[in-house]
Amino acid sequence: MGWGSLLGTVGSTIVYPFQWVATRAGDAVRGFGAYFSDMDELRAENESLRAELESAQGALVDAEITRDESAWLYHYLSLKENHKDYGLCAATVIAFTTAQSESGGGEYLTEITVNRGTLHGVSEGMPVVTPLGLVGVVVEAEINHARIRTLLDTSVSVASVTTRAAQNGLCEGDHALIHGGQARLRYLPEEADMAVGDIVVTSGRGSVYPYGIPVGRVVEVNANAYSRTTEATVQPFVDMKDLTDVMILTSFYHYVDGFGTEEEAS
Repeated sequence: MGWGSLLGTVGSTIVYPFQWVATRAGDAVRGFGAYFSDMDELRAENESLRAELESAQGALVDAEITRDESAWLYHYLSLKENHKDYGLCAATVIAFTTAQSESGGGEYLTEITVNRGTLHGVSEGMPVVTPLGLVGVVVEAEINHARIRTLLDTSVSVASVTTRAAQNGLCEGDHALIHGGQARLRYLPEEADMAVGDIVVTSGRGSVYPYGIPVGRVVEVNANAYSRTTEATVQPFVDMKDLTDVMILTSFYHYVDGFGTEEEAS
C-alpha cells in the first residue's frame, strides 16, 4: 500500500466521525423543524375544531332560545285565543325579592320587577299571570318598569272559589306557608265542602281579578277552631321559584263566579 493510499485511508477514518456527527446534527435540526411544523399544524387544527365547537354550541343555544320563545309565544297566543276579552302585555322579570324555601331547594319569589310600565299601558292593580295561572298583582308602575307582588306575599289577597263545590274564600300569602311556596284559602264556612285535590280559581269578586284564572290546588284542609271557619292550604299552579316571563292583564271583562253582566275592567 502506498503512502497515498494509506493517507487516504487515515484521512477517511479521521473525518468519518465528524461527518457522522454533522449528519446526525442535520437530522436533528430537520427533526426539530418537522416537530415544530407538526405542532403548528396541530395548533391550527385545534383552533379550527374549537371554533367549530363554539359555533355548534352557539347554534344549540340559539335553537334553545328560539324553542323557548316559540313556546312562550304559543302560550301567549293560546291564552289570547281562549280569552278574547283579555288585553295582554308580555313582560320579562328583571329583578326580584325572595323567601328561602324550607327545604333549601331554592327561593320563592314574593315580589318581582318587570320591564314594562305605564309607557306600555301598565298600571297599579292589574293582575299578572302566566299560561299556568295567577302570579299576583301590579303594586307600582313607573314609565318603563313595574313592581309585582306574587300570590305568596302576605299583603296579597285574592277572592277565590273552588270549581267542584263553588266554595268562596280569600287566597292569601301566609308567613307559615311562604317557605313552602304555598298560600292559604281562608274564610270558608265551617261546614264548607272542601277536599284535597280541589281546584281553586279567581272568583271575580272585587274589581282586581277576572273570573276563572287558575290559582292552585288544595293540598290540605283544616278547621280553624278560633274563627269557626274552614281553611285550606293551596299549592299554586305557577312555580314561584321559576319566573322569567309573565303577562299583565291590561284589560278584561268582569264576571263574578262565571256569571253576571260583562263589564270591562282596566
